[in-house]
Amino acid sequence: MNNIIKPPSKRQLFYLRLMIIIGLLCMFFLIYSLLRKSVIGYQPLYWLLISTFVYTFFKVIYEWYHYWSISVPPALPITKQYTVDIFTTFCAGEPYEMIVETLTAIQAIRYPHETFLCDEADDPYLKSVCKELGVHHITRTKKINAKAGNINNALAQSSGELCVILDPDHIPVPEFLDPIIAHFDNPEIGYVQIVQAYYNHDIGWIAKGAAQQTYQFYGPMMMCMNSYGTVQAIGANCTFRRTALESIGGHAAGLAEDMHTAMQLHARNWKSVYVPAVLTRGLVPATLSAYYKQQLKWSRGVFELLVTSYVKLFRKFNWRQKLHYGLLPLFYLSGFVFLINFSIPVISLFTDAFPLRMDFSEFLVISVPFITSVVLIRHFVQQWVMEDNERGFHVVGGLLLIGTWWVFILGFVYTIIRKNVPYIATPKDIKDEKNLKNNLPNIVVLVVSIAAIIYGLYNDWNPYTLFMSGIVGLNCMFMIFMLIASSELKFQAYLDKHATLFTVVSKIQHVKIFFWLLRRKIYFGVRKVSLILSILVVGICIYASQESDEDASFNVARGFDAKNDNSKKSFAEFISSSDTTGLSQLVRQSRLYNSTSRKFSDTSTNIIEQDPVTGQKCLSVNPPFFSSVKGVIYSKGNYWYKNIAPLTKKMIVNDFEDIRKAGINTIKIYGPNIYDHSIFEAAGQKGLKINYSFWVPAPSSFINDTTYLHEQFNIILNTINKNKSNPNISAWNLGNSTYQQLSQFYHGPQLYQAQQHYINLLKRLVNEIKHEDPTRPLTIDLLSSPTLNPAMQILKGQIPAIDAFGVIVDNKRSLKYVSRDFKTPYFFSCTDPGALEGVQHSGGIFYANWQDQQSGTAVTFDGLKDVWGRNKRYLYKISRNWNGNTPIYNLPDIKILKPALTTTPGASLRYNALVFSYGHWNIAAYLKTGLKFEWYLVKTDNLGNATGMKKVGSSPDVYITIPKNDDRYRLYLVATDGNNVTVDYATLNTPLQN
Repeated sequence: MNNIIKPPSKRQLFYLRLMIIIGLLCMFFLIYSLLRKSVIGYQPLYWLLISTFVYTFFKVIYEWYHYWSISVPPALPITKQYTVDIFTTFCAGEPYEMIVETLTAIQAIRYPHETFLCDEADDPYLKSVCKELGVHHITRTKKINAKAGNINNALAQSSGELCVILDPDHIPVPEFLDPIIAHFDNPEIGYVQIVQAYYNHDIGWIAKGAAQQTYQFYGPMMMCMNSYGTVQAIGANCTFRRTALESIGGHAAGLAEDMHTAMQLHARNWKSVYVPAVLTRGLVPATLSAYYKQQLKWSRGVFELLVTSYVKLFRKFNWRQKLHYGLLPLFYLSGFVFLINFSIPVISLFTDAFPLRMDFSEFLVISVPFITSVVLIRHFVQQWVMEDNERGFHVVGGLLLIGTWWVFILGFVYTIIRKNVPYIATPKDIKDEKNLKNNLPNIVVLVVSIAAIIYGLYNDWNPYTLFMSGIVGLNCMFMIFMLIASSELKFQAYLDKHATLFTVVSKIQHVKIFFWLLRRKIYFGVRKVSLILSILVVGICIYASQESDEDASFNVARGFDAKNDNSKKSFAEFISSSDTTGLSQLVRQSRLYNSTSRKFSDTSTNIIEQDPVTGQKCLSVNPPFFSSVKGVIYSKGNYWYKNIAPLTKKMIVNDFEDIRKAGINTIKIYGPNIYDHSIFEAAGQKGLKINYSFWVPAPSSFINDTTYLHEQFNIILNTINKNKSNPNISAWNLGNSTYQQLSQFYHGPQLYQAQQHYINLLKRLVNEIKHEDPTRPLTIDLLSSPTLNPAMQILKGQIPAIDAFGVIVDNKRSLKYVSRDFKTPYFFSCTDPGALEGVQHSGGIFYANWQDQQSGTAVTFDGLKDVWGRNKRYLYKISRNWNGNTPIYNLPDIKILKPALTTTPGASLRYNALVFSYGHWNIAAYLKTGLKFEWYLVKTDNLGNATGMKKVGSSPDVYITIPKNDDRYRLYLVATDGNNVTVDYATLNTPLQN
């Protein structure tokens, strides 16, 4: 007798339940994260996506519910003899060889029994076979209720206490009845079900996939039904008590007659048992048409039971049976879920709309724990599948299930419109067939998906269309698999005719066997440590989510601590040891870097003067380089994988239209960037010039090894070579004040050595850029600080190919370091709008930035528009200065009024909005202004850089529960009127001193 599976031990059951609890927590965390208002993208797509997640969650919960109490009934000794009738059926067209083999095997069963062939065709040949084998041949003239009617006809002509129903393709072993009979000693048992296994599962992908779909069900799930009293009767290999069948009027009819019979018996309070033993092996559908016919019959039949018998019998079920029979049919709703999953990315590519506003890393953090739990729990419970070959990921079964989406939908539609599906026995023969009609729905999905990829990528090449194209491409692979699988028999026939190809495939099969054995070992190891892996993955994701709250500059800041930086010596050693140009000797001898031999004047001539006629402040001498440039930095799309909101070409075009309306004629972008293509096209459409900038790494990234710096320089040169023919690019720029930042690491001779080494590297890069593109200006950024003038003179003297310097102006105070007496060309490459507030200027300026940005790990507030695209005060002022036509802005200034109380963690403190009106500050709650207020709590890193924010109020005042480490939090107040906003940003506490 085939060995019966052993039940789980107490330890195994504890581990399993703990994993399920962890999985449920991960699921709830994912649900919570997906239902936040902040992540809602395009609402129709969002809610479609949520519907698929909800279905998936319920499906997983249903599966885990059937893993919670896995049990195996004890093997009982046979103490009582029963009369047994074994029924199998025959329909016209089924292979004779199959029927004869099954009848012969039935007759070989050792336990005393009578065998009946229920012959729907009244076949003369089978009559003679039955006579020869000693089998009762039964037929009928009134053919109603399909298989159920056939069985009931045989029941009326037999008398055995127990009745076994075997499908004609299932071959029983001689000890078939031995582990079954004794369970009927309990008079409450109405039927005993055993495993339905197959012997043709390896003849092709259709058969393999169809078999894989049953492994988990006949393994741990049916075993758990033992504990719940919901064991499902299957159409084959089920043994009934005759009195139980008689109590419900015989075998119940329907397309899903087995499930209907089980429902009727459970409603009559009969109990059921599942014996997890492989005692027969049958045929699984091996062709696409056979598989589809089977699935259509089942889906139509199960949906029919849900809307008819389930309603009638509902009150007679116990609560577990209500749950079981109510949820089981919902499996076939997966057809709609698959269709939605096909549609969402396709619609997204055609419409340039996206369902979620969430960065990729955050989505991974919230989803990986749940996905890991699903995979590990499923692998853990595979200790209770029947055979070793049933363990694994069951990929083929999953692909086949996806490709059956339209069949499930058809079964549902037929139920709604009350269209009957004839009961046709699943075809048992294997023959070549034309599958165009069966494949047509999948071909349509494939064609539409390919069209969506082509259109989406052509229309808007960005990370999100690439991601959606990847998903659509995956769906295409699913459809292609179905086309290949449906033609596998043709391929096998082709192999048989071509020896060389057959040999190649045979060798591949040997490799697959080796891989199969290796995979078995891996699965065994994974099952042993599933709980540990679950906890580990959850822990890693929790750690990652906490780390994502910290801005990357935290680590950079530690690297910039010159006093405690132990890498200074190593960098000096690096300069000497790696010097191949005599640099060390040059540094020691050169008087250029002797601090006593060369001094630079710290004096400067203020560039802001007052017009004696109008009294208007103005730049006395506008920057001499790019004097016609009226620019803004466009940083949207940088670090796209961290951006919460997808940036699309449509958004870029709309932004550039607003930029042109503001009187701006040039944008500065940092690249190379995945959005370059879209930005170039949009800039061309709107007539904007592009100052293309490269971010030169900070010293911390190459202090000990210049390999990374060389890699970045190569990227710069490749990008210039690729884009130098673009007419929209007006200049190249090397961003970041890297040269000046060296002083944060070194002092004295070490500093001069490092500076000269960097200058040599930079000079080589500049010369190569000029060689690649001699026609465009090349500029380098420097920070407006006391070292500005010396740095400009040194770099221009050492690298004369530099055309001009871009001055970074962080605030109004830093303007004092910019002099009209500069001897080198310069312009303002990155300017805080507040630095030039109230100052007339005609050009040579790039403002930072066009719009505030919110990503998964950072928030910026330096834009001319806020995160949501509303206009700030400076945008209107700049537009007016540059003769633009940005809509008028007339919002008053606002401030945050802090409470005169200590910010103790956990305390709830009130903050008020102040509005400047009628010449003084007023509490907004007592003033009618028409403004709408929004309060945001902003988290910062140790340098004060914002890393995240959440909305905490929408009224003129707000109560804030003070968080721990309140010095790491800020309040951001926004007042809106239409598309205009006025803002304030402040700490939570009132400082004791300035």
